[in-house]
Amino acid sequence: MTLLAWTALSSPVRADWIEFLSPFRPCRADCAVSVFAGQLVKTPMYEIFITRHQAPWNWDWRSSSFVGGAASREVVRFDRFAAIETEVGVSKRFGFLTEGEVWGAVYLRWKAFPWNDTIRITIATSFGLNYATDVPVLEKPRTMGSGSQLLHYLSPELMLGLPAYPDIDLIVRFHHRSGGNLAVFNRTGGGAQYGTMGLRVRF
Repeated sequence: MTLLAWTALSSPVRADWIEFLSPFRPCRADCAVSVFAGQLVKTPMYEIFITRHQAPWNWDWRSSSFVGGAASREVVRFDRFAAIETEVGVSKRFGFLTEGEVWGAVYLRWKAFPWNDTIRITIATSFGLNYATDVPVLEKPRTMGSGSQLLHYLSPELMLGLPAYPDIDLIVRFHHRSGGNLAVFNRTGGGAQYGTMGLRVRF
């Protein structure tokens, strides 16, 4: 690779309001690690967020817990308003579900809120793939076949932080995998999902 080509890959590319961040450059507060934990939620995701807008204290919580971690990095910024991030993560379930998970996802994050000088808030959602080490017993009745270890990863997230601590945030994430009844996922419907909380550190 020539020096010119390496310089192009290692430098951000900016066109007015959009900035493409090279994955090869050193981290400059655009990389992060997160740890989070939570509990299984049986209430369907569409009821929580679309049809009934249910609060967490009305969710159907079940006896399976979850611990996970992820590494992420911003790859595109839309001025100060929004960003696109890539993420890879791993997790382990406990209780009557015991599988491990790995995932890769792209997050779309909105940052611009009028109260960010008092409390920093961002919201995000993901599009990606989630692989479980086995088909969870919870998912087997929701498939036309034998289930699928590989499902879509859709995980809405709320992030909160204080302006005095710009590199540390509290995250609230609805960790969800599902197949959308698509043939590629063996006609699996809703999968295992967890309501989680955790911390994120940027560097």
